[in-house]
Formats: sequence, C-alpha cells, structure tokens
Amino acid sequence: MATKVLTWETLKQLNESSIKAGRNRNLYFEKLPIKREEFYPIFQAFPHNDMREWRLRIILNQEGDAAYLDVSSEEYEAIHLVDNQ
Repeated sequence: MATKVLTWETLKQLNESSIKAGRNRNLYFEKLPIKREEFYPIFQAFPHNDMREWRLRIILNQEGDAAYLDVSSEEYEAIHLVDNQ
C-alpha cells in the first residue's frame, strides 16, 4: 500500500499556497511540533469545496499529533507516493 508523504519543504510550500489562496485550513508553522529533516504522511484526504480542493490530515510526529491543510486538486495530485512495504 502506498501513502502520500510530504517533506518539510513541500509542507511549507503547500501551506504558503493555501494561505495565499484564502483556503479554510492552513498551518501556523512556528507552533507546529515538526522538524525540518522529517517526513509527514497524509493520514486522510478527502474532497472539499465541490472537489476544487482536498482537505488533508497530516501526521506531524511520532505521538500522532495531526493538522489539517487545504490544497488544490492539482497540488494534491502532485504529492509523492511512498510504498509502505
């Protein structure tokens, strides 16, 4: 099974895009329990706003803290898949 995974840089870029687009869910990076060298799996993704956007639930750390981020359909499709095996 494959999972979409974000790097710190990709997460930051998607967040900046979300803020500029005026989407409902975005992140306060300075308050997140994250590290630059880690990867962030998307635990859940579902269509939002009549399929124009996707709402992502992103796992932030080993403790299971999560955050939601809204991205465009194009941005969602471009996120890399990683094989879990």
